[in-house]
Amino acid sequence: MSIEYLNSCWQKANAALKDSQNFRKPILYFRNNREQNIRLDFSTNDYLGIRHDARIIESGYCAAMRNGAGTASSRMVLQTDDNLLELEDYFSKSIGLAYSLYFSSGFMANIALFDALSTFMFDEENLSQELFVDHRCHASIYLGFRNSKIKSTIFRHLDFENLEQKLKQSSARAKIIVIESLFSMDGDYFDAVQLNHICEKYNANIIIDETHSIGLQRAGSYLAEHIFLKKYIIAIVSGCGKALGVAGGFISTDYHELKLRIMQKAKPLIYSTAAPPFVVGALLQSLKIIFSDEGDCKRIKLIENIEYLKNKILCLIENNKKFCLNINDLKVHRSHIFPIIFGENLLVLNKVSELLKCGILVKEIRPPSVPRGTARLRVILRSDHSKRDIDELLENIV
Repeated sequence: MSIEYLNSCWQKANAALKDSQNFRKPILYFRNNREQNIRLDFSTNDYLGIRHDARIIESGYCAAMRNGAGTASSRMVLQTDDNLLELEDYFSKSIGLAYSLYFSSGFMANIALFDALSTFMFDEENLSQELFVDHRCHASIYLGFRNSKIKSTIFRHLDFENLEQKLKQSSARAKIIVIESLFSMDGDYFDAVQLNHICEKYNANIIIDETHSIGLQRAGSYLAEHIFLKKYIIAIVSGCGKALGVAGGFISTDYHELKLRIMQKAKPLIYSTAAPPFVVGALLQSLKIIFSDEGDCKRIKLIENIEYLKNKILCLIENNKKFCLNINDLKVHRSHIFPIIFGENLLVLNKVSELLKCGILVKEIRPPSVPRGTARLRVILRSDHSKRDIDELLENIV
């Protein structure tokens, strides 16, 4: 039977992944916390430590009690949650763009954006456009532009000389650079000044995925910190499951026609049930906290933690040359993501187990998420970590 053949193929593939220590198994986070007495968590993306905030949970609960557990419809058929437009408007004003549309995840927002940018099935629409994509962009971006069938060119990670070479060779009328503000595997930001110069020189525009930086920086977003890029921005995608502490994703733009095109063309918007009222209500409250003085205090605390860990690691490297980070210049490192390279999968898995026995949770990252031979611990700082927490982490890693 066909299914027996397929099942045999699946079994072999899974066995090969297990043999190479690349087989993925989800961690039961809350059960592990109880059973293994996890005291310190350096693995979650809750960068500002707000996902358990009672105000956020209560706002979600109130929205669900008012509008129901679910929406029972695509928003393009029947919009049943009156909070959704308020949420989108609030987010747009917070980041300084005119329009935002909310999706069930940042992943689906990227799929929707590139779907909207692709050619309509009109005989007369023949778009002259080309995407230039950083090769370490998220899987959702790759899936999005490949599905869209828009002409796409990959440039080496944050290698803007390589990007310029590709731009010079393009004859497209619309050249669109696709990049992440903060890359989550290496914890590196792109150089905004250099990218601004390239856009000016080649008449190019930008799509930025802000998923790992939204809510952070001193101003609450990478765009707000580098406002001079705004004139080149086509759209920004912002995931809501990291610093924002809830779920979903936004596409934001200053172009009304693009917003309309997304609503008319993007399948994840048209054919998906709209977001549950609980999520919309919780996220709206989360944004009100993050884009406030309280949020500023959390961001300042996170920046202090980054500087503290960075300086501790510099001292460690000075005393232990084998201690390796995948950071080109640690002295100017600005992000809350610190990748500690072990190389082999088995080595990093053993270290994760050792740390768990000490009550410390840090997750390993293995191929294909990162290049072969660069398996790593990804240490993620949060604003609610203390200096003592960071000291204990380093004592157990080294």
